[in-house]
Amino acid sequence: MAMSRQDQIAAVLDRLASSAGNDVSGVAAVSMDGIVLVSKMSADVNADRMGAVAATMMGVTRRVVGELKIGATEETIIKADNGLFMVLPAGDQSLLAVNLRQGANLGLVRIEARDAAKAIGLVL
Repeated sequence: MAMSRQDQIAAVLDRLASSAGNDVSGVAAVSMDGIVLVSKMSADVNADRMGAVAATMMGVTRRVVGELKIGATEETIIKADNGLFMVLPAGDQSLLAVNLRQGANLGLVRIEARDAAKAIGLVL
């Protein structure tokens, strides 16, 4: 039996989380309107709220990029005292949200996240 789209996305998220080691504390695939498709966020994170925030971040980022005429949005990263939050487009209709721990290897996670976002885009 073929895997459902949801199962395929879950497998992509699992690969991302395992390849990034302890740097990633949660990952989720989110629709452009903020609906969580698949979440692997930690229990202390409200996945629905995170999905809405991720979609809002991407919407604002795309507007800024458009106003500045600097090309297509590749990613948005928020760095805070205790970690980072990254949102990337995953195809035309979805996003990849990644929650990182403080001190994470951002370069490695960015590479892995781009690959995961492409894979999610292909599934959808």
